[in-house]
Amino acid sequence: MGDYPALRSFDEFIGDRRIDMQHGNLVVAEFQGEVVGYAKVAPSEFLGWPLLSIVCVANCARRQGIGEALVADVLRDPRWLRLYSTTEASNMAMRALLKKLGAVEVGFADRLNMSDEREILFQLK
Repeated sequence: MGDYPALRSFDEFIGDRRIDMQHGNLVVAEFQGEVVGYAKVAPSEFLGWPLLSIVCVANCARRQGIGEALVADVLRDPRWLRLYSTTEASNMAMRALLKKLGAVEVGFADRLNMSDEREILFQLK
């Protein structure tokens, strides 16, 4: 819970990370002693399978490999026999990150989010 104030300072997503922390669903990244990012896995959000639902890195720490390290850490967790993630079609940074880590594009959904943008589904393992 000590990381919560730092996470809150750059978290751009809806939700309360304290609950995610209590459930053990967050991986937190530090760089030079500062909390600079997190990844959230929702254990059964996608048809009963775990979903890497958020990767968030503070603006000041982007393009330094933090997101890649977070996702790689999630992938090493033996709890996830399979793992999925989604991102909007326009989020080229996340799409590139997922593909770099071996994720395979397995589908999409249109008009799922408020912007009606295509959401692309990836399987990470």
